[in-house]
Amino acid sequence: MADLSTDPVINGIYKGMRRGIEVTIQNGCLDSSIILVYSGIDAMAYLGMPASQDDVTRKDFMSWVDRYMKFPCTEQVTGVEFYGARCGMLHNYSVYSDLSRQGKCRVIGYKSNSIPPVIYAPEVNKNLVLVSVSALAESFFRGVDQFLVELFADQAKAKKAEERLKKFVQCVRIGNPSTPSND
Repeated sequence: MADLSTDPVINGIYKGMRRGIEVTIQNGCLDSSIILVYSGIDAMAYLGMPASQDDVTRKDFMSWVDRYMKFPCTEQVTGVEFYGARCGMLHNYSVYSDLSRQGKCRVIGYKSNSIPPVIYAPEVNKNLVLVSVSALAESFFRGVDQFLVELFADQAKAKKAEERLKKFVQCVRIGNPSTPSND
């Protein structure tokens, strides 16, 4: 059987990013979950950006979201809205960003869980949309799965992605193999 413990997709994405998001949600650290999802979107956009680029851009982030992140309800959230929310959380630890203050996107508020997963009531506040944190994570996970299948189906993109994956943070086990692992 192949040893997948050092495979960057398994180790970096599934055991790293995804597990971190799941653990923060399970432990009620929803703000941390949100930040990790936005960081994960940046990482996925990095893998899929054009081969000639070295750094992911706002356009790459927004395009990735628009293509891969969908919610199982009528109301959806756009790439520009998630980018504004990302900037607010990562730069200000806030729901507000330059984009939302300029009226270029709705402010995203968060709920621990809700049905439907996205709630928009313009009669209450036309500039606010509420998103379930667990649904945000699930939408990201489904998007990652779809993205990776499409990415590795294209040989040219797959080759570049494999180069980029080598740069991903990975946890590898060093030391006595008989010591119990926390995987």
